[in-house]
Order: sequence, then C-alpha cells, then structure tokens
Amino acid sequence: MDHMDHKEIEAKCQEFLNSLGVPGFIVFGWQKDNQEFGVVSSYHQIPSNVAVKAMSWALHDFANRAL
Repeated sequence: MDHMDHKEIEAKCQEFLNSLGVPGFIVFGWQKDNQEFGVVSSYHQIPSNVAVKAMSWALHDFANRAL
C-alpha cells in the first residue's frame, strides 16, 4: 500500500482548512507503519496564542481520557 508522506498529509490538512473559509488550525496524527506514527499541524488565519491555548486544552482533555 502506498503511504502519503509528511508533506502530502500537511498539504491535505492545509487544503481542508482553506476549504472551510474560517480561521482555524488542525493537529493531525496518523499511523504510517506498524509502530511508526506521524503528526502534522496546519494553521489558517488564527492567532498563535489562540492555537496554543486550544492545544493546551486538547492535550489536557486527551490525557484525562487516556488515563
């Protein structure tokens, strides 16, 4: 099976954000191979302080659900 590389995934995420037509950001993780994972982030017209605050909330929420 052909796998998209890091740059291709990042471009797809950016295309998705642009298609929404609103400021936003995305953090996307995917499994590449058996034990290898990738993570990309894309931003579209959103202040960095807002993205950091939202990612902090998401990390806290994810950690609480995973534990």
